[in-house]
Amino acid sequence: MQTRKLNPLEFHETRINPQRVEAGEPVVDFWEYVAAIPPEDFAFADCRAGNVTHVYRMEDKYEHVLINSQYQGVAMVIVVDLQSQSIYGHMLLDLNPAGTKEPEA
Repeated sequence: MQTRKLNPLEFHETRINPQRVEAGEPVVDFWEYVAAIPPEDFAFADCRAGNVTHVYRMEDKYEHVLINSQYQGVAMVIVVDLQSQSIYGHMLLDLNPAGTKEPEA
């Protein structure tokens, strides 16, 4: 399976009026995609536990599925294209303040 690592600009362009999704089933099964993401795209983060606690709907265009890592504020985000019902791409999101020391692997 082919994956697509989004750059920060591409990722930002998918953020449109985020609304948290409280319940429901995923539009697409994204776990096969997650398994295909190259290890280097995870950098220092370990998301193998598959713990999803946040999903955000971006109007009727995208969903951001956050797969938590072992570190607070760091998650692999799977961007789902709602119109094509496919995976648009992924990005490791680090919400920690700039300059925060990266955890050691």
